[in-house]
Amino acid sequence: YVAALEEHRRALLRQIADVRQAKTEMLMAQKGDLEQRSQNARAAIDFAEEIINEGNEIENLVFVSILLKRFEQCLRSNRSLDCRVTDTLEFLPEERTPCVRLQNRIPLYGVVTTQKVDPRNCSLDNCSESALAQGLKVHRRVEMTLVTKDYEGKPMTHGGILVGGDLRYRDEENRPVTVAVTDSRDGTYQLSFMPERAGVMALMISVDGKLIEDCPYVLRIHNLRPHRGVYHCCSFCSSNGSKYATCACGSVMPGGYRGCGHGHEGHPGQRHWSCCGSVQEHSDCAGAWKKAGKGGGV
Repeated sequence: YVAALEEHRRALLRQIADVRQAKTEMLMAQKGDLEQRSQNARAAIDFAEEIINEGNEIENLVFVSILLKRFEQCLRSNRSLDCRVTDTLEFLPEERTPCVRLQNRIPLYGVVTTQKVDPRNCSLDNCSESALAQGLKVHRRVEMTLVTKDYEGKPMTHGGILVGGDLRYRDEENRPVTVAVTDSRDGTYQLSFMPERAGVMALMISVDGKLIEDCPYVLRIHNLRPHRGVYHCCSFCSSNGSKYATCACGSVMPGGYRGCGHGHEGHPGQRHWSCCGSVQEHSDCAGAWKKAGKGGGV
């Protein structure tokens, strides 16, 4: 354990040294670029003064466009030098470190990062308008994945970011709906909630106190297709032992029964709907949907 701690400490120091070296090299490159542009500007100024003092009006007009281009070039900096190294250097004590050889599966915490989250680059994964407008049902848990990215558009590789969600019905804006946020510790966050009724909802997501792009997300919650049967453990129990009670789960209890019973072949092993066999209490009735699609009743 002590060896693992020592190796982790050395790894953190190496990371900091690498960042320091990269920052120093970037500053030296920026200094060289600035000195070169300063020399070019001085030469352009000297040339302009010479033309103005010794040239006539026609010569000045001929050279004016050339001078303007040279001055514009002097003002242009090498932008690629500004993006090599971020100004962020942060120690995250609660983040778990990647496994190394000496750890022997010993959990160690504390990482050094140079990434800074940018709320403008964060977005919900696989959440198009069509996906948000369909498939969201009452009493069915909705789960979404927020992907966080830094100022360069690169995915964040750690957690610890403050993520919040504000969800409200459009016709009841004074009553927020609870949104649970789970940190996956890899730069993604799971947002989940359960709508209590049908309607149009607006979801606002904030990262470090700032709203992300595309907010508000409009969510359309639909009612479930109603079940026509009984949510039971088996036909035998729900019908008080009737032999004529049926169930869509497909299991048939021996002895002349038409429905299912505990422990018999084909029984789902848990409570289910007699009309369609679905084991989820809050779900669409698949049986009613299929029969309606064929043009028949339930």
